[in-house]
Amino acid sequence: MGHHDHIFDQSEEHTLRFPERLVIAASPERLVDLRAQASAALLAGVDQVPLHDSPDLDDQRLASASLVVLEVEPSNPTSLNRLTKLREKRPDLPVIAALSSPTLSVVQAIVRHGVADVVALPFVVTELVQACVNAAVNQGRAVSAPTTLAPLIAVVRATGGSGATTIATHLAGELAANSLHGCCLIDLDIQNGTVADYLAIRPRRTIADLLEAEDRVDRELLLSAVTTHQSGLKVIAAPEDIIPLETINPDQLLRILELARREYDWVVLDLPSNWTSWNLSTVLAASKVLMVVEMNIPSLRQAKRRLQLFASVGVRPDAVEVVVNRMEKRLFKTISLSDVEASLGCAVLSSIHAEGDAVSAAQDQGLLTGQVARRSRFNSDIVKLATDLKTSFGGHG
Repeated sequence: MGHHDHIFDQSEEHTLRFPERLVIAASPERLVDLRAQASAALLAGVDQVPLHDSPDLDDQRLASASLVVLEVEPSNPTSLNRLTKLREKRPDLPVIAALSSPTLSVVQAIVRHGVADVVALPFVVTELVQACVNAAVNQGRAVSAPTTLAPLIAVVRATGGSGATTIATHLAGELAANSLHGCCLIDLDIQNGTVADYLAIRPRRTIADLLEAEDRVDRELLLSAVTTHQSGLKVIAAPEDIIPLETINPDQLLRILELARREYDWVVLDLPSNWTSWNLSTVLAASKVLMVVEMNIPSLRQAKRRLQLFASVGVRPDAVEVVVNRMEKRLFKTISLSDVEASLGCAVLSSIHAEGDAVSAAQDQGLLTGQVARRSRFNSDIVKLATDLKTSFGGHG
C-alpha cells in the first residue's frame, strides 16, 4: 500500500498525543493504513496488535494496557467473542470499538458490550486520538495502574415467591465467609425488598441514599450505607419507603455498583420481578446472572420469557445460568433437571433442596441457615453453589 497524504499538517501533528499504554488491535491492513497516515513519532508508544483468527488477545499486553482500540466485526462471532473475552478479563479497561459500518443499530448493539466509545474505519488519526484521549480522561485510567473489579452476581427470579431472596442472602453469606474483603449484598428490589427483614438488621442508610447522592457518591458514602450482619455479610438494604421504579437513574446505579466492586471480593444483587431499563442495565453489567426457578410449568414459562428479554437486550447467553430452588425428594417426578435445561435452553448450575423448617427457623432469628443447621441439605447445596461460582471465576475470593 502506498504512502497516504497526512490528514493534518506538521504543526497540528505536534499537538496530538495518544494516551500512554495504548493498544490498537486491528487487522494488518488497517494497521498499515494507520501507519501510512501517522508519523512514527506519534505511534512510538502505541502497541499495534495485528488481529488474526484467535478470539484472544495476549494477556501480557492487556495487563499493562490503559486503553484498547479493538476492531470489531459485529457479524463475525469470533470478533464479538474477542470483545466479550476482553471485557471479562479486564472489566475496568476502557475499550474503543473500531467499526467499518457504524450505523445507529450496530453502534447500539456494540455499546451494550460495555465499550467506552466507537470510531469509524478506516482510521482517521485526528478522530482516533481525540476518542482515545476522551476515553482515558473519562475513565481516569490514563496514568493509573489497572484495577480489578469484583465479580457481580445478579440473582433474578422467574416469578415472585420463588425464594430468590433466600438464595441471594445465603449465597452472599457463603461467599463472604471465606473471602479476604468479604461480600456485599445489595437489595435492589426497591419496592418489596426483604433482605433487611430476613437478616434482622436495621440500616441507618439504604440504597436510596446512594441513588439520591448523585455526583456526591463516593467510597465513604458507600460504606456509610453498609450494614454488617453478624455473619460478617455486608448489606446495602432496600429503601423503607416505596420508590417509583422509573425514578432510578441507571448511570448512577452503575456507579454505585462499581464502587462496591472495588471495595469487596464479591457483589451480589437481589433484583425485583419487574423489568425496567435500570435493572436490565445491571443484568448487562453482571458477571453472572442466576435465574431462580421452581420445577413447575408457570415458573419455567416465566423464566423462558425473561431469558428471551435478556437475549433481546444483548445479555450474553453464557452469562446466564439456572438455579432450581425447592427440589423435593420424590420417587416420581413430572419434571426433571434435564427437562428444565431443555425447556429453557440454559444450563442448570445448581439445585437447592427444599428444607423449609430449617430455613424458616433461621430467618425467624435473623440468621443464615448455616449458622443454625450447618449440616442441612439446603446449606450443603448453598455451599456447593458458592464453590461452583468461585471455580468459574478461577478461585476468586
